[in-house]
Amino acid sequence: MNPSSRRHILLIANPIAGHYTKERLTHFVEQLEQTGYDVQVELTRAQGHAADIVRAYLERDEQNVPDIIIAGGGDGTIAEIAQAMMKASCTLALWPIGSANVLARELNIPFDDAENVTLLARGTRCSVWPGQITTADNTTPTLFLQMAGVGLDGWIVQNLSPVLKKRIGRTAYVLTALQLAISKRLPPFKTRVDGVSYRTVLSIISKGRLYGGPFALFPHKLHRQPAFSVLLLHRLNPLLIIWHLIMMRLRRKTYSNTAFTILTGEKITCDHTSPIPAQSDGDFRGTTPLQITSAPTLLKIIAPPQPREPSLSKRNSGRR
Repeated sequence: MNPSSRRHILLIANPIAGHYTKERLTHFVEQLEQTGYDVQVELTRAQGHAADIVRAYLERDEQNVPDIIIAGGGDGTIAEIAQAMMKASCTLALWPIGSANVLARELNIPFDDAENVTLLARGTRCSVWPGQITTADNTTPTLFLQMAGVGLDGWIVQNLSPVLKKRIGRTAYVLTALQLAISKRLPPFKTRVDGVSYRTVLSIISKGRLYGGPFALFPHKLHRQPAFSVLLLHRLNPLLIIWHLIMMRLRRKTYSNTAFTILTGEKITCDHTSPIPAQSDGDFRGTTPLQITSAPTLLKIIAPPQPREPSLSKRNSGRR
């Protein structure tokens, strides 16, 4: 292959991601190079560093700007890289090495590295419509590609031990949730979905179907639409929540009830007299008051062909 025709890849990897090893990185890079790519590898050192790396590469002259940026890490690392490259001409690709890898599951990205390299060589793309969140702590919109959570979700991420997460993966979230349920009173707060107000202890605002890994929470994904699936938990009722998850696993429809409301919306706000924490794509984002809307532009991601998404009508029934 003519060196001038070789495509350039920037691979940004989070070395504390749940399924990262130095050996796996070396082997993945070797496979990319054997396919005909020039690969530059950068390892992140802290939250925010991935975005700095992307900006530094995009400021180079056009000939040296990468054709593809591969985000190696979990959903938080992917979102950080995506935000930094939203206005760039290069394409995002995923190397799913995080603890949950929810976005990769949604888009059917191969977890086998050899299959992922084949996908990259094929080059099929999809366009996704990210969400963005502003909070009391950060009024600059922060991008997310999969989901945001306010209330219980935010408390969990805020109190999660990084060491425990690295050691036991998704189980760390479950243990933290149980600890909080025993030790902390969860104050209800106000969530508005397209202007309609609800009393909630947890609000999940999602572009996809899945939550926490392979667990289906919603009947449809909305990655290619400027809208969100929303689950509003009005009170903690473990039996109803488990029933809902089982129904979603069986691909059966569930309906709003006294414990939770499911609907779709385009603008979500949350507020309370005291700060309520929020997370998006697994990273703490700040506290209420907050607002969630769709990002102004689409993002190109290398992925297999995606099934058509249904156009959903908003369902504003349920407890308010």
